[in-house]
Amino acid sequence: MTAPNSKTNLISNLIRLVDDRDEFVRKKVREQLIGIGNDAVPFLEIAAKTETLEIKLIVLEIIKAIAPKQLLEKFKQLAKSSPSGHWDLETGVIFLQEFGYPDKEADDIVRTLDLLAKEALDITKQKSPKQAVEALTHFLFFEKGFEGNTIDFLNPDNTYFSRMLKQKKGIPITLTALCIFIGQRVGLPIVGIGLPGRYIAKYDSLTQPIFFDPFDKGRILSADDCAKLTETMGYRFEEHYLIAATSRETLTRMMNNLIVIYNKTSEPEKVNHLSDFIKVLSGSTKINPSSRPS
Repeated sequence: MTAPNSKTNLISNLIRLVDDRDEFVRKKVREQLIGIGNDAVPFLEIAAKTETLEIKLIVLEIIKAIAPKQLLEKFKQLAKSSPSGHWDLETGVIFLQEFGYPDKEADDIVRTLDLLAKEALDITKQKSPKQAVEALTHFLFFEKGFEGNTIDFLNPDNTYFSRMLKQKKGIPITLTALCIFIGQRVGLPIVGIGLPGRYIAKYDSLTQPIFFDPFDKGRILSADDCAKLTETMGYRFEEHYLIAATSRETLTRMMNNLIVIYNKTSEPEKVNHLSDFIKVLSGSTKINPSSRPS
């Protein structure tokens, strides 16, 4: 194992070579710094502030390349927090956001959700389950204008939560996650239902479960409607599809959605990183059987 001072000296010496005239040396230096990972980041950040513009651009690119390794460790710790996969979905969504937009503050997502929930609280409390669902969905999809992005469905921004919140456009799974996160804040037991090809939401009650489709502005669905929706998407319906999805299943599906997109746009490096995230979350790189995000 490298002694602390030796590693510090190694990192400092490598940073001095990031703009070496020899392309081979530059490439090897980049690989070594990325391999060192987290320990190199503080030194790279100092260089980005104190060195020339040319070096700054190089070290910022290296920091960006290290970021997925840092995220991988975060996803590992998240998975360990609940082996059954029932960890905090919002935390996982924020980590995934960091993959798409490393510079965006996670606090922005939390703050926006908190503000929406504050507005939604009065209109959803002291109502029957059906009334509460109708009030929540009317608030989000009519008053606030969130909607399914039917025109640019394959845009990865539909999955990255800060962009979805800003643009108010998403795909079924992220609009469902929005309902889940607001529901948690206002005391409504909203969960995700992973129908093949279409992610929907459910007010989770033993006596009055209510299915609804956030991608269709919160349209209330019967169990038969869920079956028809599944068949419309080209799949054979099975009763177990109506069981609430775990956080692991939901986040993995979001990642698989992005894999589908990045495969279409020929971005193999992003596909590889997302596959690594899925491995630590669920031990599988299997892509959602749908050929498009859901």
